[in-house]
Amino acid sequence: MNRKIKSTLPPITHNRLARVVHQALPATQVLAAARMQNNLPVQILPMVESVTNDYTQIDPTLALETPPNLLGVPEPRPGIGYAGLTPQQRYQFLHWLNEPTAATSVAFQQLYLAHLEVGLFENQKNAQPIQEELIRLQHASAWQQNEALSRTLLLSYWVAQDGPGLADWISEASMTNSILGVATGHLALLHEALRPDAIVPLIKGWQIAEVTPKPAVLALRLHSLAANLGAEPLAYALAQLDEAALKPHAWRCLHRDLRIALPQPDLRSFLEPLLAEMATMGEIEESGPFANETPEAPANEPNIDDLGWHLILEFGHSRSDFFEFALELAQRMETYTPITDENRRLVHRIIFKKRDLRPFWRLWDYVQSWSNTQVFINGEELQKWKIYPYSPYLK
Repeated sequence: MNRKIKSTLPPITHNRLARVVHQALPATQVLAAARMQNNLPVQILPMVESVTNDYTQIDPTLALETPPNLLGVPEPRPGIGYAGLTPQQRYQFLHWLNEPTAATSVAFQQLYLAHLEVGLFENQKNAQPIQEELIRLQHASAWQQNEALSRTLLLSYWVAQDGPGLADWISEASMTNSILGVATGHLALLHEALRPDAIVPLIKGWQIAEVTPKPAVLALRLHSLAANLGAEPLAYALAQLDEAALKPHAWRCLHRDLRIALPQPDLRSFLEPLLAEMATMGEIEESGPFANETPEAPANEPNIDDLGWHLILEFGHSRSDFFEFALELAQRMETYTPITDENRRLVHRIIFKKRDLRPFWRLWDYVQSWSNTQVFINGEELQKWKIYPYSPYLK
């Protein structure tokens, strides 16, 4: 026989983040208090009608019924409140709240997330354990690719104005792809830079390329991209948006009484082509004809007289962070030769034929700003300002 339980406290759950009637304020009162304090980076929108209770809160006065089999309880419909559950469903929900990383119905996940959403707006002391709980949930198999969880976690970073934490989360590649664009927009608004370890999750999430370059290559490409744009890529992309895109817009919360607005700039349309170029260039560097070869200096320098039209690139040692990588690229090329100048300093020389200048442009990205870099066309030195794709001086 099933055992019916009535009590003043939930007898099954010990989850301190769950919100209980008379122990926690309803969502509308939480927002009203936040509006009075004016300490949140969101706009609190007016309610259409007056609401005094909270449909998500656990009411200890409602009946519970122990089901013969927890797995045999019919699933509640998504979006339902606690009072709308049957006594057996309430029992099951409270039992599940003891370990919410376990598999359950969509309705229970939504109900728990709604509890956590409200808690984000109470005070910073409560917001931190809630964010820790959200992070814990996202690593559970039952919550993988849960868009509602990703949106709640993104909201938590925005409410806390936690740019470094958001950057770490993007780099983990655990958020759903649908919010990547807004997440990068929030990162830009929080004055965080695009990190090399965030590029691979973006490339994979937006399905930009099947093969992603190595992190070291991406870091170099990111530096080159920033130099070409004349600005940090996220800041550049944010600056391309019009004023309307930067204004607060209504945010879709799970809890229907949470009516808020916040900026939601989506940087995907600006970042995607930039990252596509980075990924393509990275693939060329990783899978080029000399990618798996051990670089060896040729025994004899090529005979200049036999080359016809040719370009010679020479550079010496640099304190640039990219020197070692540039040198590695140069040493992969068959025409690389280390020589010494009149002061017996080591110079790295590479010869390019006109029909094969792609490797030159790849290397030029890194060495063009170095003071000891020189370019010669058919033996005549060419000034750096004359060197650019389709330059008439390269004909």
